Amino acid sequence: METRTGQVLALDGSLAAAYGGAAWLLFTHKGPQPVVAVLGTALSAAAIMLIRRRPVWAFLSALMPLLLAPIDASLGFVALVPLCYALFRVAGSGARRSALAVLATAELGAVGTALPNVDRAGAVVPFGTMFAAAWVTGYVVGQQRRRDSELVLQQERMRIARELHDIVAHSMSVITVQAGYGHLVIDEQPAEARAALAAIEAAGRQTLAELRQLLGVLRSEQDDPATLDPAPGLGMLDQLIEHTGRAGVRVRLIVTGQPVALPAGVDLSAYRIVQEALTNVVKHAATGTADALLDYRPAELAIRITDHGSGCPDDGGAIGHGLIGIRERVALYGGSLRAGPLPGRGFEVSARLPLTGRAA
Repeated sequence: METRTGQVLALDGSLAAAYGGAAWLLFTHKGPQPVVAVLGTALSAAAIMLIRRRPVWAFLSALMPLLLAPIDASLGFVALVPLCYALFRVAGSGARRSALAVLATAELGAVGTALPNVDRAGAVVPFGTMFAAAWVTGYVVGQQRRRDSELVLQQERMRIARELHDIVAHSMSVITVQAGYGHLVIDEQPAEARAALAAIEAAGRQTLAELRQLLGVLRSEQDDPATLDPAPGLGMLDQLIEHTGRAGVRVRLIVTGQPVALPAGVDLSAYRIVQEALTNVVKHAATGTADALLDYRPAELAIRITDHGSGCPDDGGAIGHGLIGIRERVALYGGSLRAGPLPGRGFEVSARLPLTGRAA
């Protein structure tokens, strides 16, 4: 961090020195008042140095040469670039009061500079127009940048919400089913009750591990990335099927095609799709069996989860959030999704994830 700060300071210093030197050679070295010319040039160079970190102070530093223009007309042109750049930065910062204040001050400065000599009154229009244009451009760019940042934050919140839903919903379904079963058999079949408690413990431990992994993603960049566990993927389907079996649903896994290494995002999304679909089977299907098909095709991975239970539940809202999460994951990679009751009885979730496309 210190190295980067030093590099930025060195870059700003070099730009300020270059600008001050060019301004002196091109405009101010022949001025009628050498002291005023040196002072105005130095203030303009200082504004270049300050713009990145203190744009308001940079604006004030550049404003002084503009106000000295009645003494040395060349200083008005020397101050123009740092003034416009400072207006651009302040307007884009999001501090509306400061932005409006510097714009008004700049326009008043342009008017005030022309007053001592009516011959220069015509400069008010081009200078004032350039100041306004720099301010408006900075304001528009700042607004767009903030909208983009808000969109990124919203997408990240949605991603985290999907991850939390997938992790917690599946494990809580297992825990709830096993707890209910253990309560029923604890007196007559204590061994079965102990097995249910063991399943609850295993599901709880897995949930904690996945939550730690998810929260690890939110760590700052200074944290050690080597301490993060790998994200879940299709390689962990055996554990998922085992946990689903403990919840009372036996899953038959069918793999067709030639399995290939998947991109990390696709692998995680595929795992979560299977996990969420099986969670819905446990919660809503009222059946003891389900089929999970993974079909590796040349350009896509097809996933199909089928059960022969009660079909679409009456409380459609309860399943809605899970299907929304699946739909978002599929859409993220430009895939397709079909989900609905089967003819007669049962429910099917069928998704296709392209293997060559980029995330949207």
